[in-house]
Amino acid sequence: MMKPDLPIDRLLVGASGSIGVVELPAYLANFRAALAKQVRVIMTASAVAMIPAHTVAFFCDRVFREHENSLQQQPGHIQLTQWADMFVVLPASVNILAGAANGMAQNLLTTSILASPKPVVFCPNTNDLMWDKPATQRNLQTLRNDGHVVMEPDLVEAYDVDTGEMGRGRTLPPPEELIPRLLDVYRGLEFS
Repeated sequence: MMKPDLPIDRLLVGASGSIGVVELPAYLANFRAALAKQVRVIMTASAVAMIPAHTVAFFCDRVFREHENSLQQQPGHIQLTQWADMFVVLPASVNILAGAANGMAQNLLTTSILASPKPVVFCPNTNDLMWDKPATQRNLQTLRNDGHVVMEPDLVEAYDVDTGEMGRGRTLPPPEELIPRLLDVYRGLEFS
């Protein structure tokens, strides 16, 4: 059931294979409660390897993934991005940031980013070493120069899956902090 009082009609969320994807259900639940009437999700293969698409489907209207076996006609990248009032990539891995910055269309998510008629909002989630690399910073600047929005991640002490130790990481802001920021971006896009 759609809620008529939510500010965004149709939100498209792209989920990539950053460890932050395990928190995706909490973000989607909050988006459905306070941000968007309809939420669709595009998941990369690496995101699906970390959290099953059928789990994510409990928290949104529909999930799309690469090479989905279905007898039904699936909307493609152009149809998905034309449907969306706002397109948010959460979490945005360094790989997705690089692909988007360099116009790569390697999967349904990056193809959709490239086909989006509106600016895309990227919510990065990565370890601090990768974030600080000149290549990553160039890619972030390229995305901004191309008219996209990059949300600044929080710098926190976080568990590093690779090393099994605590370390500095760039993580997604909590949903209650991210939603007002996304609303500000949406209102700016709406009136530009």
